[in-house]
Amino acid sequence: MTLNIKTLRYIIALLTIYSQPIFCQSNMSLDGYKYVFVPTLKYSDGEIDKWKLSKYANVSFSSMGFIVLTEQSSAPEEIKNDPCLLIKCELTHSNVITGVNTVTLILKNCNNNIVFNETGGGMGFSLQDDYNQAFLKIAKKLAKLEYSFNSRLTPELNLPQVEKTTETEQSIRSYLMSGDLDILEGIYKSSQGEGMPYYKFGIIRNGDKFKAIILECNQKHWKLGEVKAYFEKSSMNDIYSAKWYMGNKTPFETFAIMDNYALLTIELKDQNGNNRQEKFLKMFPPALEKRPRNEQAKVSGSGFFVNSDGLIATNAHLIDAASNITVVVSTEIGTFEYNAKVLLTDKNNDVALVKIIDEKFKGMSPIPYEISDKSDIGESVFTIGFPLNDIMGTNFKVTNGIISSKSGIGDDIRYYQITVPLQPGNSGGPLFNKSGTIIGITTAKLNEEVVGTQIENVNYAIKATYLLNLCNMLPEYQKGNSKSSIAEKELKEQVKILKNYVCLIKVEQ
Repeated sequence: MTLNIKTLRYIIALLTIYSQPIFCQSNMSLDGYKYVFVPTLKYSDGEIDKWKLSKYANVSFSSMGFIVLTEQSSAPEEIKNDPCLLIKCELTHSNVITGVNTVTLILKNCNNNIVFNETGGGMGFSLQDDYNQAFLKIAKKLAKLEYSFNSRLTPELNLPQVEKTTETEQSIRSYLMSGDLDILEGIYKSSQGEGMPYYKFGIIRNGDKFKAIILECNQKHWKLGEVKAYFEKSSMNDIYSAKWYMGNKTPFETFAIMDNYALLTIELKDQNGNNRQEKFLKMFPPALEKRPRNEQAKVSGSGFFVNSDGLIATNAHLIDAASNITVVVSTEIGTFEYNAKVLLTDKNNDVALVKIIDEKFKGMSPIPYEISDKSDIGESVFTIGFPLNDIMGTNFKVTNGIISSKSGIGDDIRYYQITVPLQPGNSGGPLFNKSGTIIGITTAKLNEEVVGTQIENVNYAIKATYLLNLCNMLPEYQKGNSKSSIAEKELKEQVKILKNYVCLIKVEQ
């Protein structure tokens, strides 16, 4: 006999209609599962589902009311949130020339437990007849279960245990109103899209670390009060080492960045191993009210491009507490102003990265210089910047000198001491060597009032090592030239090119 799909559908329908209660004496139930994955059988000779067993299984489960998934299906979002809605089908068969041939169908749930295991046998006029008879017996067993999806019967996923607390949103709010807080502490929530994971959690101090505690969640296997992540301060302000527990509660070591007072970014990986960022908005406590526009403090300094996509380096003290950042770029074809935002700051080492976010910005030509941590005492250096631009004007200024020492005040190894004259407004500018390579960021001059004596030409630049450390934390950072393309040019020719990549930075605080 030959069992076609139409016949199989008819038989299953009859079995469903005329099944008697006596057939359901077994306690076995598939009602907690909404989806079934049916693999397509492939054989060593290259044939696909040659005995139609995958097709028969697909029809059987569809007729019962399951949503059938195959290798060609896209995983529904609700399965990503609750994988226990899915059972996986395993099909095997014997292959004897004469006698009884068998087919076995096994169903396993999210915890790899067997929830259905049935073997049917058949002996006909051909292998196909054998398998038809064998699978029909399995189909009868499935039909007797009288499947009807019931989400209350969906099992729990066996996952690793995480810390459980007694904290509630009210207790965390009370804590957040009680004293001086780290910028990381607060109540956050993720964006909430259809079928997407949603979390609301509170971050509070836990000894010398911090913990994120679930307050709301649309993930069935996450419970209120469980700890979603732990954070620890790094050597850089607003950047934290993080142990983040993924959707399946496995830990992932990463880092977290407070982009500003209200936005937390976690660096994660997707299922394919690609980098992705999860962003969470701080909802409580509220940010301090901004000063009126005309009362905001205004400062300015210098910066320089580290890639052609609008990534700019400057000093952290320049953009500290910035409410608005404007980057002014002057080239041969004109002067342009762009809006920018802070990406990363290293307040301890006074280095920051800002990014142009203005739609008017179309990118720069390739960066003509490299950034290096190699230098020598006595080496000729120069800077381009915008000192005292409210007095001296907004055109760039060039000053030069040498490296006097490879350490700063109190032998601080983070700094160069340089004889390059610096004024307010030079902060954040590039320190070039004679090859046009950036080796530092101009930062400060020695204060005569603090020292108590007259000081002449003692200035400092933070070494480029700390800038490179910050740049390498950004996936979008692309290194410039391995060798400056202006190395053999005279200083005046270098300046004609380099001035296009040095910018004036205006900050409202």
